[in-house]
Amino acid sequence: MGYDSVALEADVELGGTDQKFNLLTGREMQRQHGQPSQVILMTPILEGLDGVQKMSKSLGNAVGIKEPPLEMYGKVMSISDELMWRYYELLTDLSTAKIAEMKSQVSSGALHPMKAKKELAERIVADFHSAESAGQAAVNWEKQFQRDEVPENLETVTVRYGDIGASGSEPAATNNHQARIDKLLLKCGLVASASEGQRKIKEKAVRLNGNLVTQPPFAIPNFPFEATVQVGRKLRKVIVIQ
Repeated sequence: MGYDSVALEADVELGGTDQKFNLLTGREMQRQHGQPSQVILMTPILEGLDGVQKMSKSLGNAVGIKEPPLEMYGKVMSISDELMWRYYELLTDLSTAKIAEMKSQVSSGALHPMKAKKELAERIVADFHSAESAGQAAVNWEKQFQRDEVPENLETVTVRYGDIGASGSEPAATNNHQARIDKLLLKCGLVASASEGQRKIKEKAVRLNGNLVTQPPFAIPNFPFEATVQVGRKLRKVIVIQ
């Protein structure tokens, strides 16, 4: 990887602190090839939502920059109060002095940490979406998690019954329209696979219309069937058509 600096005849290379060895190797290889050594700029590594390991999609502790505003907002709200300040420092344009002032206000009780974290979440959502989207995400998050209400303007997914219908080996339902919630979660983009959906059910993390789901099969009384589906903090409105 150090040879990239030679091939590009780089003057400056930017990387995370975990790339320090590669960046320095690039400088050495440039000298060996008669080039001026590049300047290296290193940035801190951002911890993921767990506050321990670096943020990574593969570790499942990341906030995706293309995620819907409400999901992005909710993920930021899930971090610890201590990690919040790290996010303020690395993900916002607030000055160090302003962040220090806010920390002091939280310590003294003048500012509730929940309010500080809500401001952080709104700032991050606004950066990747818009101020309006951030404001709406804040309202919807409060409805969902503080007032136990269904948020407005939920992302809506239309699913065909044939894609989620249960096989004939499933336990009989009260009508002829029986489907599987694990397949529905996959079609809604709430899980990466049906097996993950089954795991979420066992973890008691799945709700259909606010009701806890304990088994994959569920009944569909008529078409089109509308419902809200929730996995952890993720929520979708689903319309099942025949």
